[in-house]
Amino acid sequence: MCLVRLIIYLFFSIIFTSCDDEENILVQDAVKLLDQEDVLFLDVRTSQEFKYEGSIKNALLIPVNDLEKKITMLEAYKSKNIIVYCRSGRRSKMATKLLKKKNFNVTNLEGGFIAWRKYFSTKQ
Repeated sequence: MCLVRLIIYLFFSIIFTSCDDEENILVQDAVKLLDQEDVLFLDVRTSQEFKYEGSIKNALLIPVNDLEKKITMLEAYKSKNIIVYCRSGRRSKMATKLLKKKNFNVTNLEGGFIAWRKYFSTKQ
């Protein structure tokens, strides 16, 4: 009986873990998509963070607090793969869930802009 429970537990753990991973992309994978025409980087930080901390090349800024009311701005990008990021990944995770509900093809940048900058600082 214990073996059956263990197998069932492992089965559901694998399923739920892999579903969550599909919502995230690592920086090293996102970098490869930077100049792809079918990819949009969406920054959901504040305009102050965007202006003073920098941003990912060609990113579109829509702060997470404005996202729901400005979602029509994203309709033009519905056919694109959208990679959402914020400073650390928490706000972008919320934005990713919202956009998935609206049927956008969206992925969260794991670790956010902090991870992005760290990746490039180690490459120099």
